[in-house]
Amino acid sequence: MHHPSSVRRPVRIAALLSALPLLVMGLVIGFGTTPASAANVVNYTFHTPADVLPNPCYPADVVNLNGNIHIVITSTVDSSGGVHTTQGMNSHLTGHSITTGTNYGNTENNERSWYSAADALPAVHSETYDYLLVSRSNTPNYVLHMTMHTTVTSNGRPTAVVDNWRVDCQGSETS
Repeated sequence: MHHPSSVRRPVRIAALLSALPLLVMGLVIGFGTTPASAANVVNYTFHTPADVLPNPCYPADVVNLNGNIHIVITSTVDSSGGVHTTQGMNSHLTGHSITTGTNYGNTENNERSWYSAADALPAVHSETYDYLLVSRSNTPNYVLHMTMHTTVTSNGRPTAVVDNWRVDCQGSETS
């Protein structure tokens, strides 16, 4: 039976979210004045310290989650003033159920690209990333969802905001 659980920025994931202001600041600072046609690159890793999250598959269970999410955003202004943006993310997350002892793991790579025409700037591009936390036993997997909104300004400089963190169960309950 599928048990979705929508968790929006709960106190329990405060440690995970504490790195986000640094991410946003890194994105803004990383794109200073750069000549047109030169690639702007931001390369940032934020560490997810040990954080206890509710297990969406077993409401009485919690999972101690930690790891890293690495983000690389490349933005290039073309000769017509449009901006080509590539956003790559890779994750290495692990978790351990405090109640059942189940271990969870995640290693994923995501890359998304888009184009913003000069006459459409500023432009906002939103992507939702799903981090599948795979159970190392017969218990269901669960998914951590994160949405990143990247804004490309009229000068071709991107900024980013991450929000809408939530988790849900993938699979059927076994207990």
